[in-house]
Amino acid sequence: MSQSKKSSPRSSQYLKSVLPFFFIVMSLNACTPEGLMRTWSTTEEYDRRFQNIMVMGLVNSVNLRNDLKNDVVYAVQKAGIKSKNAMSMFPPELGKPFEDIERVKSRLRDKGFDGILTIALINVSAERYIGPDVAYEPLVYYDRFRTYYFRTYELVYKPGYFSQYSKYFIETNFYELGGGKLVWSGRSRVFEPNELEPFSAIYARQLFQELVQEKVIAR
Repeated sequence: MSQSKKSSPRSSQYLKSVLPFFFIVMSLNACTPEGLMRTWSTTEEYDRRFQNIMVMGLVNSVNLRNDLKNDVVYAVQKAGIKSKNAMSMFPPELGKPFEDIERVKSRLRDKGFDGILTIALINVSAERYIGPDVAYEPLVYYDRFRTYYFRTYELVYKPGYFSQYSKYFIETNFYELGGGKLVWSGRSRVFEPNELEPFSAIYARQLFQELVQEKVIAR
């Protein structure tokens, strides 16, 4: 008669440490793009043949901001479109480089950019949070890049804004550089701060699946 094997204390301890991470990753990968996103697209005509997109982060942590932007830049490049992390052109020591937005747009066009993608980490306590039971539509001031940038900068760069004790969502706006107008806006689901690292790469990948599927970007 065979005797059942007992798991060793070491293997039990290993399972206890690995299982929580395993279930986080599995639950994130099981999400469809629709599960990650709530989106809005403009009904106005614009040139959808984007060739070079600048990715700008609005996150009150240089490391988090850089990691999140790099995830998105990688996803853009994998989709066959040129992309660059805005930190290389607008480092933190410049402060607010967008006072003269026309000059900035001219500089970006000279560098070959035709789109700006903003990535912001927003606290659910912010007034702009909209619950999942309400249809998503961007606020009026999102329409212009400069207005959105300064309002969001004032929100997310407050001391202590990013905390381990609150929940967040990723807010993404896509502007065509010609007129600086908003053509697409999307939001992730709400998540805990410790989920950001595994979540950001998945969000970045599914973000561009969404942009292509919705034909915001022509392929």
